[in-house]
Parts: sequence; C-alpha cells; structure tokens
Amino acid sequence: MIMLTTTASATGAGARPSVSPWMASIYGGIASGLIAAASGLLLGTNMPILYGLAFILIGIGPVLGYQLAAGKLGQDWKSLIGGAIGFILPVLSSLILWPLLVWAFNRSFAFGKLWLGSLLGFILGMVVFFVIGMFIGQDPSWVGFGWAMLWAFWGATSAAFMSSAVRE
Repeated sequence: MIMLTTTASATGAGARPSVSPWMASIYGGIASGLIAAASGLLLGTNMPILYGLAFILIGIGPVLGYQLAAGKLGQDWKSLIGGAIGFILPVLSSLILWPLLVWAFNRSFAFGKLWLGSLLGFILGMVVFFVIGMFIGQDPSWVGFGWAMLWAFWGATSAAFMSSAVRE
C-alpha cells in the first residue's frame, strides 16, 4: 500500500500542466472574433479613434485565449501589451509584428511557433473570408461578417500555436 502511494505521488511530481490547444483555440477565436466584429461595427460610425482602438485590440484576442485556457487570465500583462502594440499595421502586423512583439515581451514562448501560427492563421482566415464571399455573392453585407471570421480564425490558430509554444 505504501509503495502504491509513493509511486502515484512521484509520477505527477515533475509533470508540468499542459494547456489544451483546442481550448486555447476556442477561446482565442471567440475573443478575436468578438473584438473584430466590434471593430467592423465601429467602422461605419465615423469614429476613427474608436475603430482604430478596436482594431488594435484584435491583437490581444489570441493572448486572452491562451491565458483563459491556461487559467492565467490577467497574470501576464506583458504579452497583452505586446499583442496590442504588435497589431498596429493592418496586414504586416499579423504576419511579422505581432509574433515578434509577443515573443519580445514574453520570452517563454518560442518565436518560430508564434510566427508559424500567425502565418497559418492569416492564410486560413483569408481562405475563409473569400469562401464566405464566394457563397454569399453580390450582397455586400458579407464583408463585416467575413472580416470578423478572418480575425476569428487567425486568433484561434494563433492561440492554439501559443499553447504549444510555451517553454517553461
């Protein structure tokens, strides 16, 4: 009996808790998609300051998704700041600046995996954007929905890769 108790407690002693990429993907996609939908709605209100702020906040969606899945919401502000600052330029930010600044502000992530996740997420988001446009067709109301889905897929993919990029 003592041997079984000792073995059971020793097996989990060195194991680090892993973050589920599926949960990080779901949370990151929802956070990025909701923020992108808000930025799409603010585009038509003739308030460029609010639209720009909402657009910059899309960059914190994957970081929030990772933190929610890891149970560390609000404990790492540096990654949130890096995600927000890294999303200043429209297309260049998601491909180069966002992974670079998230990695620069929090070195516990692997830069290569952050960059690969951001690149694949952007490509996947663009494919979804154009597939939605192809199916809806001539009605221009799909652009706002496609915009939100583009960044939701980017955020989901980036958050999933963030969960596998942790080096602790």
